[in-house]
Formats: sequence, C-alpha cells, structure tokens
Amino acid sequence: MGFWDGRKVLVTGGAGFIGSHLVEELLRRAPTACVTVADDLRNGSRERLKGLRVRLVAADLLDPQAAARVCRGQEIVLNLVARVGGVAYNAAHPATMFRDNALLSSNVLEGARRAGVERFLAVSSACVYPREASVPTPESEGFRGAPETSNAGYGWAKRMAEYQARAYRDEFGMKVAIARPYNCYGPRDHFEPEIAHVIPSLLRRVFSGESPLRVWGDGSASRAFLYVEDLARGLLDAAQHCADGEPVNLGTSEETTVAELVGLVLEAAGARRRVVFDRSKPSGQPRRNGDYSRASREFDFRPRVGLREGLRRTVAWARAAGVLRGRA
Repeated sequence: MGFWDGRKVLVTGGAGFIGSHLVEELLRRAPTACVTVADDLRNGSRERLKGLRVRLVAADLLDPQAAARVCRGQEIVLNLVARVGGVAYNAAHPATMFRDNALLSSNVLEGARRAGVERFLAVSSACVYPREASVPTPESEGFRGAPETSNAGYGWAKRMAEYQARAYRDEFGMKVAIARPYNCYGPRDHFEPEIAHVIPSLLRRVFSGESPLRVWGDGSASRAFLYVEDLARGLLDAAQHCADGEPVNLGTSEETTVAELVGLVLEAAGARRRVVFDRSKPSGQPRRNGDYSRASREFDFRPRVGLREGLRRTVAWARAAGVLRGRA
C-alpha cells in the first residue's frame, strides 16, 4: 500500500484553483483514499471537482466551529483554504488579507488539534520573504526582515500560520509540513480582475482586445512560474516526506522576465499586440525565485511542465471553459 491509500484526508479549499488539482492528484495516487473537501462552494466551484469521488462539505472556515466540525474523524488535513487577491487588491486591503488568512489558518489548525488529526499540511507562500531576499532564496530567510510591501498583509498572515503550525508541533506533537509555493498558474486559475494574478490578468486583457497592451514597470523584473499540476504533486510529497515543521520551497528554476512572459502569453493566445511598458509604475521585486534544493533532496521534486507548454494548456482550458471570449 502507498502512503495515501485508505487514509481519511480533509482538503480545505479543495474546490479552489490549486485545491482541485491537488484532489485530482491525490485520488490518482490513492483511489482508496477517503477524501473530504471543505470549501464555501460558491461561484461554480463544484464544477472543478465534477466526476471525482469526494465528499463535499459547504463550510465557512472563518467560523471556528465550522472548522472544528469538518476536521472530526480525519487523519490528515491539507489546508489550502485562503483569501487570495491580485497585487493591487492586496496592496489596498492589507488588514483584510491579514485578518481573514490568519483566522482561516488558525481555525483549521485548532480544529485539527481538537480532532486528534495526525498530520497537517500548512500551505504558506513565497510572499513571506522580504523584498531584499537573496536569490535563489533559501527557506532560512522566511522570517528575515518584513515581507515585501505589496503583499504585506498576506505575507504576515502566512508567517503567523507557519509559526502557529510549528508551535503546535512543539507543544502537541502534531506532524506538520509547511510548503512555500512560488508563482502558480494553470487551468482553473482565477480570471476575475480583482483577484487575478499576472498570467490570467494578461490573458484576460489580451482576449478583451486591449491594444496597446500596457504593462507596469520596465519589463526587466523576473519571476519563476510553476504549473499547477507540478505544484499539486509537490504539496502532496511535502505532506508525506517533510512533516517536521520546517518549510520547503516549491517552484521552478525556469526564471522569466516580465517582458519575456508577455511575449509568451501573446504567443499562446495567438495574438499580436504592441506592448507598452509603463515605467512610471512600479516593477515590483527585481528578481523572485527560490532555492529548491530541500524539495529536490527530500522527494526529488522536479517540475515537468515548462512555461510555454503550461501557457498553451491554460489557454486551451480557458477557451473550452468559456473563460476567455472574443478573438485574441
């Protein structure tokens, strides 16, 4: 039997973008796993799990009693529930992002403790790292300085979630894994303007006919974009192999400048646009990429889908799902 076979597993936020891919990967590895998904199940999120053998529970996990209820009888909790937003939303709502994400992580962790859950995955974020972090960034810099200002509320909430998870390991003996994903994208991503990250935001604007395509900054800032199926594999492996309360970065060494990304997005969309870089707007952190040696060492983590192929798959899904309408 494999590690996940026959296990009672709760996936909070499992009807979301990343969560739904994780549930698919979990059931692919272990068809006999008993999987419960707790989510708010709004805005058609049930469709992401269509055809999968899971128990769906509608739950507002900002309510500690609801969090306690869904954790009962579970052996493993994979905590992916979060309030997410684009950079502009995060910058304008630091208190909201901190409050809601701190409450969500705290409620689920305490619910798991009260239920006697054996193992807990806390999904953190590369947003915990400071702007001046070295690149590639080792896990040891996660609590150095302050998180990058544009995502400060979210970053501080994720730092507190990590601290609490480690404290529960130390005081209560819970097996805790902490994963820090870098920029993720792919099918089922959020394309709504308020919460979309850079790739779905660019795609939406290209398909809406925006011309010229205006991009903040000078295009020189670089990021590493991890395809969602690769992240789902990494999260499950981290939960299995790194439940020692110490964080592990999950990402790809394929680093891409914003200017290069815009070109790849246009290529995937089959579009031609004049691109204007607005140098009066901030470019953000000059470089952002992690040191993935721990993930490689502990569970041989290697992303399988490169950015060009991942963008092609994302566009194909978005067109089929009717998310991107019009002619690029």
